[in-house]
Amino acid sequence: MSDTAEATASVSPLLDSREVASYLKVSESTLSRWRSAETGPPFIKLGGIARYRLEAINEWLQNLEPHHGSPS
Repeated sequence: MSDTAEATASVSPLLDSREVASYLKVSESTLSRWRSAETGPPFIKLGGIARYRLEAINEWLQNLEPHHGSPS
């Protein structure tokens, strides 16, 4: 695999707010409130527009899940 193809394969796609709200089953206004409160999934600003990496959203979701101790 070439370096370019390898880099492309490892880059998480960028999603817009509408796509993320749909993916998380919340409204876009909820997502906006989460951004303001810095409690939602991590995002980046591109030209003043929020974009989300799918990988970061999934990691954020995983961190929300309760962690149970291993059985003794």
